[in-house]
Order: sequence, then structure tokens, then C-alpha cells
Amino acid sequence: MMKHKTSLLVSTLLLTQFNAVNAAEQPDADTLVGNYYGGIHGAYMKADNDRLDPSDNQFTRSGGIGVELGYRLSAPVELRLSYTRFAAELHEGDNIQGINKYNLDALYFPTEQNIYVLGGVNAFDFNTDTEAAVNAGLGYRQYFTDQFAGYLEGKANYQFEDKQTDAIAQVGLVYFFSTNDKVVAVKPEPAPYVAPVVVDTDKDGVADGVDQCPATPTTDKVDEVGCTVFEQERLSYRLAVNFDNNKAVVKPEYYSELSDVAAFLKQYPHVDITVDGYTSVLGKASYNQQLSEKRAAAVANLLTSEYGIDSSRVTPVGHGETNLIDSSNTAEAHKMNRRIEININETRKVAVER
Repeated sequence: MMKHKTSLLVSTLLLTQFNAVNAAEQPDADTLVGNYYGGIHGAYMKADNDRLDPSDNQFTRSGGIGVELGYRLSAPVELRLSYTRFAAELHEGDNIQGINKYNLDALYFPTEQNIYVLGGVNAFDFNTDTEAAVNAGLGYRQYFTDQFAGYLEGKANYQFEDKQTDAIAQVGLVYFFSTNDKVVAVKPEPAPYVAPVVVDTDKDGVADGVDQCPATPTTDKVDEVGCTVFEQERLSYRLAVNFDNNKAVVKPEYYSELSDVAAFLKQYPHVDITVDGYTSVLGKASYNQQLSEKRAAAVANLLTSEYGIDSSRVTPVGHGETNLIDSSNTAEAHKMNRRIEININETRKVAVER
């Protein structure tokens, strides 16, 4: 029994190596479906040591030849009917007794390629007796053309009545009587390449069909849909105007700086400003509040009347003696605190240049 199992294992290993070394391109399994094939084969059987022939003469090995008829049922499955005539070699005497073996097998190709597993039922027909058995094994089929192939397989045969196991190696040739027509796709000749005509009216590098801003300036950097790319620019300006004690008159020395403020406001027309007026702590707080308002109004009036800034953009606010720059009680501190301040802190979107 152990010898039979060893023989099957060796056959399996040989088949696997044969597949790895000699695998060749085979016809598409779908083209074989529905087709019959015929074949011839040679077989070698290593019989169970306990097997007896009808005359109680024991044999252990025998060669044989046979024929077969198969049908491809589906892409992975075939059915095969075969007949093999064995010539038994006897241990005792010189007589040769013929054995007829009939098989009905199913072959399963797990990858629809060359290797397959098989299983089926069979009968040994001796001169005076018939034995029913089952067999299972592994095989490899090598295609030489779409219709012609050879195969090698090893299988074990188990006879139920006497619980005997035989090992059989088989080689053969098969021919498919026809194969389904293959649908061969005709690959069309590629059309000559014609470069597309790209229209870019505003010359910003984005085709008109994609451009969502078709009139961007040529100096602007644009995004993937042709619109100007902006970045945030911070606007900052500060002016301080000091006043004489108890006065709300802007001294001429500050006119040029007020002119710069006006120019800034004209450059950025969206910016509005607040003119903040302050006093020193000298005098009453209520008086100082009124004085700070007058100082803020004096600067606002100059911006609107002399420099043409719309009054709606300039708001004068008096803060009295709050927010002192220097809280010490000195003449210099009082001078610094008598002031107006204009502080501008804004941001705006600026187009990025190419």
C-alpha cells in the first residue's frame, strides 16, 4: 500500500515540474466547449500486492494500450470514456492473462489551462469476473496545435469488494474533431495624429473653452480656469499732528503730511478713516473734551475742503484727555498729548503679476 502512495506522489511531482518547465500557450478553453475528441494511450499499472487473478495467480504490474472518446462539457470540465487492454505479468508460470478496463472519468481544469484533476468509475473485466472500482488522479495536457495535444497522468484505482488499490500511469494523444471559431478583433489602424487647435483670445495660457475670465489683463497671473490670482496686501498709514496749547488750528508744517494722507485715500477709495483728537490734562476735562473734538474736526475739514476727500469717508472723534502718550506733568509731555492721530490698517486684494 505504501509503495502505491509513493508512486502517486512521485507522479504528482513529475506532473507539476513538467507544467512549470514545458507550459505552452494553449487554445482558449471556451473554444473547446461543445467539441468531441478521440485519442489513443498507453498505460502502466502497478497492482496491489494482494490482487489475485481469477485463477488465483498473483500479478503486480502490467502494461496496456487503449482508446478514448471525450467531450468538453464546459470551459473547465470534460467527460471521457476510455477502454484499456492490459496484459498481466504473472508471478507464477509463464501464462499471460488479458484484462479489459473500462473507465468513465470527469476531468476538471481548475485554471482552464494544462493541469487537471480527474475522478471516475471503472470496471476490470477478467475472463471470469468483473470488478467495480473508482479512481482519482492528476494530469497534464500539452497542446501542440489548437486541436492536437498529448497528455500524462497518474491515478489511483480503488476496488471496493476486495479493498485493493492499484497505481496507474498513462500517456496519450488526443485530437479535437473541431474547435469553435474564434472571434478575432481586427485592430484598426490608428488615425494620424492631428494636434488640436487651441484658441486663447486673452493670451493668458488657458484655452477659451476652459477660460471663465476671458478678458484678464496680460500682466496678471491666472489660475487653471483663467481668472486672476489675487493675494492680500496690508495697507498701513499713521499720522500724528500736534497743536499749541488751547488751540485747534492745524499748523502749516503738517500740510504736506495731510496731502500724503489724501493721496493715500485717493489711491485706495474703499478705505475710510477716523481722525482721533486728544488733549493734555491741563484744564477741565469737559473743556478738554470739546477741544479734542475741535482739533479732530479741523483736520477732517482740511482733508475734505482742501484735498477733495469725500466727507463720508472721514469721521472726526474727540477723546479729551484720555489715552495720554506721556502721563508725566511736564511741558514736553503736555505738548505730546495735544494731538490728533490718523491710523489706517486695512487689507486689500492685489493681482499677482506673471
